[in-house]
Amino acid sequence: MPGISLGLQSPYGYHGDDLTSPAQAARAGALVDQQWEDEPGLPLELRIHGVQGSTGPVVLEHPHVVQVGGSGPTAFYRRWSPDGVGRPSVPWPLEAYVWGGLTTRALASASWLLLLPFMLYNVAYYMLPAGDTATRGRRLRSAHALARVVVRLLALASTVQFVSALVTLFHSTIAWQNGAHRLGTSWWWLSWYTEATTATRMSLATVAVAAVIGALWYAGAATAGHYEAFSTGRGSYAPGVQVDGEDRPDRLPSGRLTLRDRGFWRGAAAAARLRNTHIATAFATISLALAGCTNTFGLWQQIQIAVSATILVAAVVLAGFVADRDTVGGNDDVARFATAFRALAWVSFLVLLAGVIASPWVVDDAPEDPLYAPHGLVGATTTLTLLQFGLLAVLLVLVAWLLRGCQKQPHGWEPFLRGYAAPVITLLAVLLGGVLTAALNLSVARIFGEPGGRALHKEGFDPANTIQLPDAMFAYSAAAAFNLVPILLVAGLLALRYRRRVRRFEGDGGTGATLDGGPDPVVDWYPERERDAPRRTVRQVARTWALASLTDDVATVMGTVTICWGALFWGFEGLAVTHTSQAFTAVAGIVPTIGVFIGALLATTGVWVLRAQIRSPHARKTVGIIWDVGTFWPRAVHPLAPPCYAEQAVPEVVDRIWVLTGARRSGSHGTPVPGERSGAIEVIPRHVLLTGYSQGTAISVAVIAQLPRDVLGRVSLMTLAAPLRRLYGRAFPAYFGHPAALALRELLSGPEPDASRNDPAGPSEVDPAPPNVRAPEPPKPRWRNVVRRTDYIGGWVFGLPKPLEQPSDCQQVDVISLDPPSLEPDHGTTLAPTHLHSSFWQDPVVILHARELTDR
Repeated sequence: MPGISLGLQSPYGYHGDDLTSPAQAARAGALVDQQWEDEPGLPLELRIHGVQGSTGPVVLEHPHVVQVGGSGPTAFYRRWSPDGVGRPSVPWPLEAYVWGGLTTRALASASWLLLLPFMLYNVAYYMLPAGDTATRGRRLRSAHALARVVVRLLALASTVQFVSALVTLFHSTIAWQNGAHRLGTSWWWLSWYTEATTATRMSLATVAVAAVIGALWYAGAATAGHYEAFSTGRGSYAPGVQVDGEDRPDRLPSGRLTLRDRGFWRGAAAAARLRNTHIATAFATISLALAGCTNTFGLWQQIQIAVSATILVAAVVLAGFVADRDTVGGNDDVARFATAFRALAWVSFLVLLAGVIASPWVVDDAPEDPLYAPHGLVGATTTLTLLQFGLLAVLLVLVAWLLRGCQKQPHGWEPFLRGYAAPVITLLAVLLGGVLTAALNLSVARIFGEPGGRALHKEGFDPANTIQLPDAMFAYSAAAAFNLVPILLVAGLLALRYRRRVRRFEGDGGTGATLDGGPDPVVDWYPERERDAPRRTVRQVARTWALASLTDDVATVMGTVTICWGALFWGFEGLAVTHTSQAFTAVAGIVPTIGVFIGALLATTGVWVLRAQIRSPHARKTVGIIWDVGTFWPRAVHPLAPPCYAEQAVPEVVDRIWVLTGARRSGSHGTPVPGERSGAIEVIPRHVLLTGYSQGTAISVAVIAQLPRDVLGRVSLMTLAAPLRRLYGRAFPAYFGHPAALALRELLSGPEPDASRNDPAGPSEVDPAPPNVRAPEPPKPRWRNVVRRTDYIGGWVFGLPKPLEQPSDCQQVDVISLDPPSLEPDHGTTLAPTHLHSSFWQDPVVILHARELTDR
């Protein structure tokens, strides 16, 4: 039976930072897994860690590791020992996939924080209800397709919102209103700027804004080359490989598991299209702003406005109706419309460049009374705000229509916010984008003078000392400040709910329906001999359970706060639109201060994130929970958002499983492929137990979905602290909902390899499975999900396990791990540690369930 090379990318490859190489360690008998060379029936466990990043020694529970795969910054590790094979923590071969380097780059994480609203648009896209799978991939033939169009247009509007903030800052405040000159202080190093002509100042301001957009363009293209364009060229990502008979890889499959679409993690082409449209929109917006900075509109300004407006219309059409990720193939750089997208971006750049060059001749000098913003800026900002909220209303109607056709979900699988999570998260993105831009502009304007709006300003303000800003920025800041009241009210309600649940878990909750489908009292989950545990101990565990259960209310809290924030915003914005701003004068004095405070808070938060990412693993975990969930999804609607790490992680693990199970494609290769070349130290292929922890469970499910059935028969799955139902299933029902969970269980319940082949014959066929890697008989779910009631993120998938129930008795997926393991300490009075969402690798109960899965 041919073996598998452990060398890094080649039989004798190795990483320079390791203490040894795989080949040297194997020849010296120092690889821990070598002790099982004569036991081909043992499986190999492939572990995937969760958020905050991890290291090979932690995941493998071994002090010495050596890299045997990965393409940087990811890595596959195995154990080695300088004193020989040693005594391992688990009695079977073990390998770890470490992907934390994709998300824990400190400087990048801090800088991407400012683009958080862009990420929320991508998240909202995947939160849309499932709709009819038969028409999902068709443009404008279903409510789901129209909803996707609206989300893409909202994302495009957010780019305009971002550019408008930069234009307001550089064009209006600094250049047109000449904020530095208004300060009244002799800044000798800025005297050349304050005394320059309006054309010179506006040209410099335009270059500054264009430089920011150019940096985003470069960052989007550079990250796409590392993430979206990543491909191993093997496994189910190799050309010609089909999945379940689906011979049209660019169309969604008709099954219930959407993640099984072969092109789901290949979004390079769609991201490139969107990136070009957003960049074109940004440059066109800057051109319009530059053309409006004049008192007289000559022929040049009219041409510039007309061309820029045409580019904007083309970008709206292309982004909304052509750049649909569900209808764009994985590699279509030469496909229809691809050239049009690139041309649009470069034409918009050339138009802006021509405007900057011509500005000395077409931009008038500063007016005699430069007390107001440039022509059209305030009106354009108001129009953009109305457009954003108008699209939000349309999205709300479409989602309501989609929900009419959705089936009722089982208990625990109900979508967040009754299925309206997508409109609420989109509203949150709009509000966050608004408050970030407001904080930036108010902070800078406060340096040069007193910020004021056209309608929203203080009573008796001095125009000579006022920097005019759009009224929407004051509305965003005021709404953010007054939204503290709903936040405090919701926090109080959560505290009351926490106290009620503590009493319930203590056994004082009375009769009625149980909270999560199982017994509520803590003592009912422990052996009979521990039912008389001290009340202090029971209360301690009950408090932990109650705190963990509050996670299920986070979506409701976020939705309530977001809706209140939106209502408060329109309360203030309505004063400006209707010109009834007398009520605003009472709070106008503190709004700029609030804006400055928010700006300082954002700056310090960015510094804190940067320092915490470097120094504190606990801080990385706290921040990473939200960050890693948001960046798990491909950039489907906003290409300038933080990149998707799963577009590298999923193909990489898929490829590794093909190698580890011996499922190599038939036929010869022109060049040696890593893992398929003899002549070096080799190990035998084995059945693979894929074990995912926390966020690693989402990666594991995506990997399972991408494997053909012949390879699936050689794989089992164990999920630890899995947010598959509690977070992903309820937030993203179209991808991780209850039907998808049932489909995943069916995939892992199939017969052994080659017993009922479904994959089409041809060059895509995998090699027949060696006898030692076949699935156990009789067929049953090769999946265990370990649950703790103290876990505030993970939870059950198909039902909360019964107390003290063994998996072998019922062959169910969900199994329980008591935390703490006992209510009565064997020694002393101190209760055993409670591990909550952490330390699953060391849990003895996890090893027992893994052994049950690997028992052959």
